[in-house]
Parts: sequence; C-alpha cells; structure tokens
Amino acid sequence: MIRFFWKFRNINLIVIILIMFFCIYKFNELKVFFDSERIIELIEVDQDIIDKSLDDQNLLLVGLSFANPLSYEDALKIDSLTKNLAQHKNISTVKHALNEKIILNSILPMPVNLFDLRSKKTFSQSFNKLNIYNSNFISKNNKHLLLVINCKDLYNEDQKQNVLSIIEEKLSYVKSSDINITGQIKSEIYMQNEIIKELIIFSLLSALICSLILWYFVKRFKIVLISLFANIVSIIFSFSLSNYLFGGIELVMVIIPAIIFIITISDFMHLLHIQKGMNNSYRIFRHQMRNVGIPVFLTSVTTAIGFLSFAFGSFEPLTRFGVVTTFSIFICLFVIITLYAHIVNLRLYTTHHSTNLVNSIINFIAKIASYRKAIACIFILLISIAISSFKIDNFLTDELNPKSDLYKEINYFEKTFGGIKPLTFTFDSNANQNFKKEFDSLEINIDFILPEKQNLIVKSRINDIGSLESSNLYDEIENKFKKKNINVNIGGVGYLFDQISNELTLEVLFGLFIAILLIGLIFVFINKFNYKYLFVSLLPNIAPLVICVGILSFSGFYISLSNAFIFAIAFGLIVDDSIHIISAYSINRKRNKSPQEAIKYCQNRTYYAIVKTTIVIVVTLIPLLFSEFRSISQLATITILSAIIAIVFDLIYLPLLLTKYVR
Repeated sequence: MIRFFWKFRNINLIVIILIMFFCIYKFNELKVFFDSERIIELIEVDQDIIDKSLDDQNLLLVGLSFANPLSYEDALKIDSLTKNLAQHKNISTVKHALNEKIILNSILPMPVNLFDLRSKKTFSQSFNKLNIYNSNFISKNNKHLLLVINCKDLYNEDQKQNVLSIIEEKLSYVKSSDINITGQIKSEIYMQNEIIKELIIFSLLSALICSLILWYFVKRFKIVLISLFANIVSIIFSFSLSNYLFGGIELVMVIIPAIIFIITISDFMHLLHIQKGMNNSYRIFRHQMRNVGIPVFLTSVTTAIGFLSFAFGSFEPLTRFGVVTTFSIFICLFVIITLYAHIVNLRLYTTHHSTNLVNSIINFIAKIASYRKAIACIFILLISIAISSFKIDNFLTDELNPKSDLYKEINYFEKTFGGIKPLTFTFDSNANQNFKKEFDSLEINIDFILPEKQNLIVKSRINDIGSLESSNLYDEIENKFKKKNINVNIGGVGYLFDQISNELTLEVLFGLFIAILLIGLIFVFINKFNYKYLFVSLLPNIAPLVICVGILSFSGFYISLSNAFIFAIAFGLIVDDSIHIISAYSINRKRNKSPQEAIKYCQNRTYYAIVKTTIVIVVTLIPLLFSEFRSISQLATITILSAIIAIVFDLIYLPLLLTKYVR
C-alpha cells in the first residue's frame, strides 16, 4: 500500500482533481432537511393520532403587541384583515379573541362573540366579559393579541414563504402593533436559511484559522496551500456524497467542514513531524508511513467508528450524518496521503518541529504533573458529580441558541400566550366539554374544539416544559379523566416528540458505548490479544468526556437528542491523541525497547504533534461557539473542554498507565 501511494501519486492526484470538478459540475442547489415527521414516524401509535398530529405542522401562531390596551380602531382593522386572510387559498382558518365565541349561561345556551364590535361602547363593555370568560387569545393586560392561523396545501418552500410574507404584509397595516410569528413553517424556513449562512461562514473561518495555525507551525506557504486544497476537496466530496445519496444535507452536517479541517490539519501535523538526517524521499515517505501512517490510519478508523455508530440508529438525520461522515473520513485520508507523497517528493517539509507555544504547554503540563494526585481527586469529584446529576430530557427548543431571533420569538409566545407546544386531545362525545376547568388548572390552553361524529377533538398548547415534566402531565391528565369515566387519547406533535425523543437519545448513547467498546477491542486485537489494552485505551478517552459533563453540570446541563450525538463526535476527535501515544509506545516495545525508553520516545516526538493537534481542535472550533444552533455551540464547548482535559490526561496519566499495565 505504501508503494502504491508513492508510485501512483501523480495518477491519484489527477483522479482527485477530476472527481472534484465532476462533483462541482453535478452539484445542484443545496437542500437542507428539517422534518419533524421523521421523528413522528418512529413512534408506534394509531395512524389516526399521527394524522391529527401532523396537522399541527400547518399551524402558525401570530402575536400582535401594542403599547396600550387594544383599541376599537385597531380591533376593527384586525377583524377586517383576518377575514381577508381567511380567504387565501393556503389559509383554512384564522382564530383570535375578536372572533372567539362563548356560551352564555342562560336557559337556552347560545354561542355569541366574546367581543362585540358593533360600536365603541359595546367593544369597551366586551372587556368585562373577560373577567367571567377567560380567553387564551388575549393577554391579561389586553396589550397582546394571539392569532392562530391554520394553513393548508403547503407543498414546497416557496408556498410556505409566500404565506408568511402575506401574513406579515396584511398585518403590517395595523401600524400600532409589533408582529411576532412562530410555528413549524416559520422554524423550517428560518433554520434552512441560517444553516446555509453558517455553513459558508464557518467554512471560511475554519479555512482561515487552520491556514494561520499551519503557517505558524511549518512556516511553509506551499504546505498551507496544499492543506487548504485537501480540505476543500474533502468538503466538496462530503456534501456531494450527501447530495447524491439523500438529495441534500441535514442540519447537523454544518459541522462537517470543521471536522474535516481538524482531521486534515491533525494528520498533517503528525506526518510532517519528520526525523532529522533522512535524505532519500521514498525512504522518508516509507519511514513516516510505517511509524506515523499506521497510527494515522488507526485514528481514522477509530474516528470513523465513532461516527458510524450513528448509521445504525433509527433517527434518519443522524443515520445520514453517520454514513456521510464515515465515508468522508476515508476519502479525506486518501487525499491527505496522496498530497503528503507530493510534499515529501518536492521537499516542502521542515525538520524544525517545536515552537515556543508548544514547548510552553508541554512544560506547563510537566510542572503540574507533580500535583497529579490532587488533579486526580478533582477529576474523580467531577466524575462523581456527572454521574449523580446525569439526566436525559428533551425540549422542542433544544436546537435553538437563546440569543437567536427565533428563540426570542418563541419565548415571547411562551411567556405571553401559554406556550408553543401543540397537543391534541380526543374525547368521547359524552365529555360535554367538562375538560375546560381541568385544562385551566393544568395550564393547558385551548385553541380549537372540533366536534366529530363520535369524538370531540381539542387542539391545545402548553409551555415547552421538557419531556420529563410533560410525561408527568400526561399521566395526571389520564388519571383525572379516568376517575370521571371519560376516555381521552393524547396526541399532537408535542406529545409524539416527548414519546420518542428520550428513546432516541438513549439509542444514540448506546451506539456511542458500542463504538467505544469496539475501539478498545481493536487495540486488544492489534496487540496480540493483550486485554490490558482495553482498559488503557478506553480510560483516557472516556474520562475527559465524563469530566466535561461534570463541569457543565454546574450550569444545569442535561443530555438531549440534540447534544447526545456531540459526545460521539467529541470522542472521535479526542481519541486521536491517546491512540498516537499508545501506538508509538507499542511500536517501540515491539522493537525491544524498555517501557521507560518507549515513553521517552513519545515525549521527544509524539507529544509535540498531539499538542499541535489539540491547539488545532480548540482554535478551529471557537467560531462554532457563536452558532445560532445550540447543538453546534455545545459541540464546540464540549469538544474544546474535552480536548483540553484529554491532553492533560494523556501527558500525565497515560504514560503511568502504559508503564504499569503494559510492560
């Protein structure tokens, strides 16, 4: 294989360039998937409940905010505009307080409008009714009005965007109001626009940062250009592969450029660490492939295993992400080795390896190593905190950064109108609407009551209280109505999300556990079934992740579907350093060097490369901290923290574990 890459380096490069241009030529408009139906389809419930729940995706909540209580003039304008909106071909109903009907308590119950708009006087008198008949469509201070708009026949993004534009345009005529809109339609469009923007920005920032880092370490402009070329090619291949296999990319794939930059620069850092005194180009290439190339290949395998764990799950977005990233890692490795052969042949490398920054970090870790018992106690304490505070929970807004505009908009509805989480209740016809008082006591806000032949359908909303608390709420509802001999079935997107999200989170974590175990067994296999490698290879990689959770627990951190996959990614990135140390140690032990001599070799050669790769990981991920999406910003936070903890663990405790258990 070494001879193949060296002999056919020119042909391989031509093939890479041709495939790159072919991918660019065939690359169509990039589609971003954001589809909650794929979560709903995973749950085993009656199709009738699923069908009614899918209708929730067509709901839009519109909030009109006024500086003063709602005036008669604004009420007339809103009533007229909403009647006009209801005539639109893609809008089925528009419900709000001004057209809300109540049942008067009289001998003959009659439905009448809550607000009487015949005159200014009758309108003012209508506010008195609010003290008797509560409305979920107007705030208690009468300064916020909620419109619940049910859309229909929205089959593509243009139709969805058109409906949003029409609603904003029509309601903009109420000049004294501020408009807020939320709903799945709005969220999908917002996220698709943001992910494309972030994909471009983060790719450019990663390219710039990695170029500066590589220049700082190698001081060779041509190597920087070659590295950039490797990254660009790998990214194009990755997104083209996703586009070819799945017709677009998933939201989580926005991090692929950063992952590829980290992998590429890290591998180059190790391969470019060339021993002084070697002159023949092929011998240098062969020596590096045998001594560094094998660990590089092994880290690619272990990183791929971490991502491949997603491919066997039932959640389609993560499955696609796992497949694309796994293939991308090996494509990236092929590109790196091909270009590295050209770097060696053209003598572009340097034998000057250390920098003041790298030396300072290694010396600092060497100094704190004398306090390793105290550091170990802190690590053990943080691990205990992580275990004791471990919690799985899921919120509809988990994906959103609290600073994002969409989150602020959703938060407005949460605080003002009692939530955005849609629930559907199906009662037997004998319920006689006795549920209203119960719903009020449980802070469930009713939007629609739809009588059917044998059932009563209630469309409602609650605050985004999380899947754990929501499960308790569902149990309480069922128990209350069971005591009254009233049958109730719970559905809605919010309910189905709660039912499946925790299960999917556990599935992702289980996949990570299998991946970690498999990596440990690979080390056992390649080291002649020495089972001590299982413990030595896993502890330095699991401990930093758990310690990181312990640190984040002080800020109320919990495991959710949107961040469970992060740990597999972080594990895949930080495992490289320990593998390089373990591999270098094992290679030297097989050459009959003593344990101390093997560790000395690691200190003189491998330590410098892994410090550089840690710097690459930390600096490259910094831009992701500012992402609109919480899973992306948490990925950066968790991976940066884990990488810093991992390098301390690898340089202080891993040598002790190796010399003690692998002699």
